[in-house]
Order: sequence, then C-alpha cells, then structure tokens
Amino acid sequence: MQVILLQKVQNLGDLGEIVNVKPGFARNYLIPQGKASMATEANQKIFEERKAELIAKEKDSLSAANARAESIEGLEITITSNASPEGKLYGSIGPREIADKLTANGFPVDKSEVVMSEGVIREAGEVVVELSFHSDVNAKFTLLVEGEEV
Repeated sequence: MQVILLQKVQNLGDLGEIVNVKPGFARNYLIPQGKASMATEANQKIFEERKAELIAKEKDSLSAANARAESIEGLEITITSNASPEGKLYGSIGPREIADKLTANGFPVDKSEVVMSEGVIREAGEVVVELSFHSDVNAKFTLLVEGEEV
C-alpha cells in the first residue's frame, strides 16, 4: 500500500515521500496518528497545497524538541525503590516511573518518549536513559536507582 508521509517517520522516510508499507501499518498507525495519508491523486494535490504549512510545522516541532533535549541533557535524577540487601529491586522501574519522575521535577516527558532498549531496570545503580523527542532528536540523562531495604 502506498502512502504519502505528512511528517518524518523514523526508519521509514521524510516529509512528502511516497512509501510502500503494509496495509495494517498504514490503517492502524500511520493514518490515525496523522503521520500519513493514502497516496491517491486527490491526496497528492492536497499535500502539494499544504506542503509549506507542513514544512513549517515540522521545523517548529524540531526546534521544540531540540530545546527540550538541551534542558534534559546531562541531568541526574534519583529514584528510590524497595530492594533486597544485594541491590535487586522488588519489582522494576519502567518508562512510566521515569516519565513521572521527570515530570515531577519540572521536565514534562511522556512515557512513549522514554527509550529502554535493554528493558526495565531491576537492579539498583546508575543507568543512562535515552529520551526520543523527535525522529532526529535524542537526549540522554543519568538515572540513579537507590535500593531501600524494607
């Protein structure tokens, strides 16, 4: 199925590109999220009319993402959790807990922006966490996980 990308999509393409994707990916994700539209002639004409507006919107979101990344880059946040004497956590710390802690400290972050490629945190210690604000903008900060014996 061919779609026109209305914004840059990571690992897929840039704004305005016509790409082939599986029908389910287009129907269930790209089109409902407003990231793409069907590649019909009518939609291509509409895209050409809105192209300047979409480019300006993309530039604004990129500059906002850069500003957010600069404010968080190099930050150090501490989360305390119940743990055994060996440092193993009872439970785990995932994207939701990290996003909530950052938001509480004045850095609004959505849990979908937290990238945890190695999975949830299950041990006390220092972890570098990556945040993805835009397909081109990532930020890293240090998360200190302190184990609190019960």
